Amino acid sequence: MFRFLILLLISYFLLIFQSAVISEIFPGFLKPDLMLIFITYLGASPSLITGAILVFSCGLFYDTFSGSPLGLFPLIYLGIFFLIKLLGKVLIIGETVAARMGLVALALFFQLFLLILLPPALGIMESFSLPALSWILPQAMITCAACWPLFGLFKKITALPGLKPLSPVE
Repeated sequence: MFRFLILLLISYFLLIFQSAVISEIFPGFLKPDLMLIFITYLGASPSLITGAILVFSCGLFYDTFSGSPLGLFPLIYLGIFFLIKLLGKVLIIGETVAARMGLVALALFFQLFLLILLPPALGIMESFSLPALSWILPQAMITCAACWPLFGLFKKITALPGLKPLSPVE
């Protein structure tokens, strides 16, 4: 339970950092998507139910901070989470930097696909805008570059002494 609360706090502080600090430092097309990196980290972890609850909470946090329609990003993040879980059942996903960057790149393009597909399907297209196509590649590159130190940080935080690891079914 304590590990769950720590991971929930990490997601909350990542969103605050992303919306308050990174938005001021980087131009719009170079902002790394820190929450997507965290979702990818959770997807590569062994916990299913706890991970899904955390991912859903991350989506609700994101909807709150970004002003997007409530429920859009929980659906997108759960789709990404379960896609990574499915890939983990079919492929051996290692902990190398290249494998993690590949997962983040795949998650970015799957998120873009869902952002194109879901708003018209949910009837919210008139109030929702997509990023320009010229922003996608630079943002993907900066997000993939940011995943290497963040995965190390997440791993160190979740491996703190006194925290029992999450079981695969928990």
